[in-house]
Amino acid sequence: MESSCTTAGLRIAAEMRSRVDDGRWPAGTILPTELELAREFDVSRPSVREALSALQFAGYVEPRRRRGTVVLGGSPVPGAARHVRAARTFEEVVDLLEARLVLEPAVLALAAADPDPAALDQAHEAVAGMALVTGGDTIPADTDHRLHAAIAGVCRNPDLREQVATLLARASGPVWRETQATAWATGTPRAWTDDHREIVAALARGDGPAAAAASRRHLLSAVDNAAGCAALPPSQLRRLHRLREHFGPC
Repeated sequence: MESSCTTAGLRIAAEMRSRVDDGRWPAGTILPTELELAREFDVSRPSVREALSALQFAGYVEPRRRRGTVVLGGSPVPGAARHVRAARTFEEVVDLLEARLVLEPAVLALAAADPDPAALDQAHEAVAGMALVTGGDTIPADTDHRLHAAIAGVCRNPDLREQVATLLARASGPVWRETQATAWATGTPRAWTDDHREIVAALARGDGPAAAAASRRHLLSAVDNAAGCAALPPSQLRRLHRLREHFGPC
């Protein structure tokens, strides 16, 4: 077996991705178990778990209770869920950033008081998946929203989880991606991985204020990316500057 878990995880993730992309594992396929995959690829189960986490972060697969890991599709492109409408204008993008700055830190502060252990484990795995994806170029990704959803899942209140999920689903589409394009073209996602790791660590130790602060800091980086979008109208740029002033450090 390979000595480096991360190296093995990347290699396996790339092979799994190729099976999805070329149709050997079409959408709806239930993947073999971790043990079966470990035997097939001659690696440890932690390496398989890393690979699955990376593919889940990138949107290729999704774990389902009592079913296992299911293939969602090849070369996923982030989009809004069917029941919500993606942001169509720059004004809506700023609205979403503002709403997320209000809601997500508050939800995480609440979650830290009584985190769901199973969801916390999933959040840890999602962070590991992001770290693997941003550490190489074999698994493409241009959003961290699945990780945001996993972290919000630590909150036991289903209504709050649903509100966060709706905002994340609407923060999608061409206009949203235009405001965040520079982030994914640079090394910013590596810093975002550290942000998320800090958030999950705070949740695990029950530190609500720290989780909220790390979440707010991360979201303000999305505000900064949007402010750097050349196509942004001056009126919305002013709104972003006000958000930075309002939610930034005192």
